[in-house]
Amino acid sequence: MKGVGTLMNNVSNTGRIMKIREILFNHTDENHELSILEIIDHLKIHFGSDYKVSKNTVRSTIQELRECGFSIEESVKDNNTVFYSHQYRKFETHELRMLIDAVSSARFITSDESKQLIEKIKTLSSKHLAKKLHHQISVDPAIRAQNKEVRYHIDKIHTSIIEQKMLHFQYGNFNIKKEFVLRHHGKLYTVIPLGLVWNHDYYYLVAKNPQENKIKHYRVDRMKNVSVSEERFIGTDFSISDHMKQTFNMYPGNVEYVEILFDNHLVNVVIDRFGKDVSIRSVDDRTFSIKIKAAISEGFIRWLLMWGSDAKVISPQHLVEKIKAEAEKMNKLYS
Repeated sequence: MKGVGTLMNNVSNTGRIMKIREILFNHTDENHELSILEIIDHLKIHFGSDYKVSKNTVRSTIQELRECGFSIEESVKDNNTVFYSHQYRKFETHELRMLIDAVSSARFITSDESKQLIEKIKTLSSKHLAKKLHHQISVDPAIRAQNKEVRYHIDKIHTSIIEQKMLHFQYGNFNIKKEFVLRHHGKLYTVIPLGLVWNHDYYYLVAKNPQENKIKHYRVDRMKNVSVSEERFIGTDFSISDHMKQTFNMYPGNVEYVEILFDNHLVNVVIDRFGKDVSIRSVDDRTFSIKIKAAISEGFIRWLLMWGSDAKVISPQHLVEKIKAEAEKMNKLYS
């Protein structure tokens, strides 16, 4: 039987080229370089201490990598020693930090999935820079998603939308005993998927119920047994962005023009919610008004009530009446 050292010396040219590329990618950047001898030391760590390779072979390999489009910088330092480094990265360090922060703060991802994704993101940089990519955002584990199937649900939903195929799933929520209960005794929902929305730290499926011809929202982490049907649907010109502009707290409803009077100190709240393009009309020194298209729903009513006496609905009248009725219920609750 051949010894390990003999086997390591029989490394193919392709194996050597790929390993040197990996060494430069993982161990060098704009602040860290390697000499030819240091690259050979890394090769020995991987292939074994008996691995033999000449300096000229490593230099030739570096040139081959350059000719194949792999960026390698070189600099001459003390004693005319040449150092090499791979400095080009698809992502800047601050961009990787943003990705890691986004993964860290996403509540729909389980703690284990979050750790795995962060480690994968770190491989997009050198090992030296990866050490600086510690995430500073913490999410209480108690409010993190427990449904490990969410990532697979998302993939199936995307497939369903792209291939224009109906989507099947069961849907449920928790009762006061903290037990997850399927709605309608586990009935299978069949919908036309229109889009995926990220809202308040959760993924929602926006879909049309073909029987009721209504657009509804489903929280993806509350979906079970998701599958893509073979039944196709005809695509529409539905605009998910326009739909979301008119929707509050993921509650669907009939879209109408609404006029609202706000106290001036809420101007930033209004811009944050409706964007800088919203038309703002100054009413007096203390208030301003806006006129928007919004889905009249429980979510919209609760959003308006959140601002107390600093927000007043002017029209339509039926929404004014709904706000009054809800305010009266609250008053009775505390009287």
